[in-house]
Amino acid sequence: MTKITDMKRIALAIFLALGGTVTYAQAPSAIKQSAKEAQVDEKALEQRADAITASMVSHLRLSPEQAQEIKGINRSSMKFMEEAKLKYKDNPRKMVQQLDVISETRLSKIKDVLTPQQFQQYQNRREDKMGVPNEAQTNPEANQQRQLFQESY
Repeated sequence: MTKITDMKRIALAIFLALGGTVTYAQAPSAIKQSAKEAQVDEKALEQRADAITASMVSHLRLSPEQAQEIKGINRSSMKFMEEAKLKYKDNPRKMVQQLDVISETRLSKIKDVLTPQQFQQYQNRREDKMGVPNEAQTNPEANQQRQLFQESY
């Protein structure tokens, strides 16, 4: 279980490193520009959340109601993550803790919206993307069956 948690933290750290923004000291004339950029970042967050939702709709065959709920979950989670990154930028340990809480809350909310079969598909795809080894995945037998199915395809 600790290997999965460590892998989540590593994946999250990579996500933060690639997607994070660096804040520089700004002259007073640049403050207005910074406010405009913050609005653009919010739009960018919404676009990323919507892209994640679109992928989930496509891969999990979500109903329109499920899609709306998932979109709200994804948008709010990404907003909370961005706020946590800004709030705890000087305390990486606390930032990772907060991001873990946000991630687990998001996962719980998603589980409440999806059917058990959809959630299992979501978990399998998520673990594949995170590079979790088969023996550490939540349901390695299902993954083996899926691989056999894909090979026969």
